[in-house]
Amino acid sequence: MANPRILSILSALLMLAACSRKILVEKDYYNPGKRPKYIIRVDKDGRKNGLETWWHPTGNKKYEATNRDGVREGEFTAWYPDGKLWYQGYEYHGKPESTLTYWYPNGKMKSEALFRDGIQLERKDYDEEGRFIVPKSLAGQENVPSLEEEEDARGEEMRLRKTSLNMWALRVRQTVEGYWVLPKQFEKDRPYRTVAKIKVAKDGKILGVTWMVKSPSEAFNSLAQRTFKRIKRLPAFPPLITEPTLDVQYEFISLGKQVPRKRLEARDPVDEPPPAP
Repeated sequence: MANPRILSILSALLMLAACSRKILVEKDYYNPGKRPKYIIRVDKDGRKNGLETWWHPTGNKKYEATNRDGVREGEFTAWYPDGKLWYQGYEYHGKPESTLTYWYPNGKMKSEALFRDGIQLERKDYDEEGRFIVPKSLAGQENVPSLEEEEDARGEEMRLRKTSLNMWALRVRQTVEGYWVLPKQFEKDRPYRTVAKIKVAKDGKILGVTWMVKSPSEAFNSLAQRTFKRIKRLPAFPPLITEPTLDVQYEFISLGKQVPRKRLEARDPVDEPPPAP
């Protein structure tokens, strides 16, 4: 696991570099001075840096993304002319990460794929009525899927859901660690551990934080609490997750000694609750 303090320092250096870099704005219009066609922020070298937005001639948004040093960074979204979603995904350093979803013009999901480090791990496709398209490797000679094929499809959907949920939890962890700063005074002190349960809304808004475990150090606990006050929003849920809220657990530890750290996990509401410790 990357050292949170090092991640914080690197993040601060990147922000400092971005502030010192001169950002220019490129614009175009469908009608001179009237309806915008696109607005793109670029640096002095002509690389895209910052928010990029395109519009349809109707005035509805067509595409929006954030770029850093010429590549996409974070969530990107595209819309049909009537305002319905076309596709939505997430990239990290220009490589696809997490969920990439496409929709038909009628609003039904067309496909959903999972990526890690730019590599596609899984993909599911649907017809325009929203029915799952059975892969050729599962389909029989007849057009109507068998009971076994339908069970395979349902199992595949559940597996895709769990993978999507775990990758979302990883993005949440990366976001929190970007704000978690541990002063040097704790590096030589005894280990401390504080555990928070975060209730997150579908759009990534933090609805509440419950402290399940607190360390003996009030100063350490206060640092953990201030971390969530600095975070404006966590990553939104993947499209396959339809619940209005989810709970995710995060563990803060001191760096004085090597302490085993639990992997960040989000509890899936369809699962049975874990046994009490």
